[in-house]
Amino acid sequence: MTHKKHKEAPEGEAAVPEGIVAETVAESGDAEVLEALPLEEVVGDSADSAKPSVEDELRQELAKANDRYLRMAADFDNFRKRQVKERQDLIAYANESMVLDILPVLDNLERALTASGGSKDTVEGQAGVIRGVELTMRMFHQILSRSGVERMKAVGQKFDPHHHEAIAQVLTDEAEPETVVEEAEAGYSLNARVIRPAKVKVAKPPAPAPQEEEVKAKEDTDA
Repeated sequence: MTHKKHKEAPEGEAAVPEGIVAETVAESGDAEVLEALPLEEVVGDSADSAKPSVEDELRQELAKANDRYLRMAADFDNFRKRQVKERQDLIAYANESMVLDILPVLDNLERALTASGGSKDTVEGQAGVIRGVELTMRMFHQILSRSGVERMKAVGQKFDPHHHEAIAQVLTDEAEPETVVEEAEAGYSLNARVIRPAKVKVAKPPAPAPQEEEVKAKEDTDA
């Protein structure tokens, strides 16, 4: 850009600063406009030199992203450690409530034995032990029931391989075939799911008596 040459300021007068459009009046009365470089261009050059470069901005963004990653990694590691600890505690103390329910049963057994004392061989002592055992059994069933455990009925039921385990067959005509007639070991379910099938004996019809004709034919054959 071509600029007009500035007039030399007379001796004793202040020079006109650059960037300011000044007016001077000559002796003849004509006005002359002095042009100077715009201040915006000078300021713009300084601002551009102070503005961070693209590389600097990328380094800052990378540093921020790396800091976020490290924080997230640390948070996840802490979360994983808490989960492992909670799982270990859950496994270690999962049966705490069940144990607390069973302890009173143990207390009752101890009380029954203490109450019988040396009279266990007497009728009264034996009756006390029996009552203690019966009370203990009721308490056990109550505790199991609160936990969703139920004893399954077997005797008189139709044999079901999902609920029963046959250990023997009983020849009888007093019960329908494939009917449970005796329970050797009780079966239990947990929240309606079988956890231990009952061991049972199942009815089987006896062999039919030989007919008279068959007996006579057999006798003739033997003769």
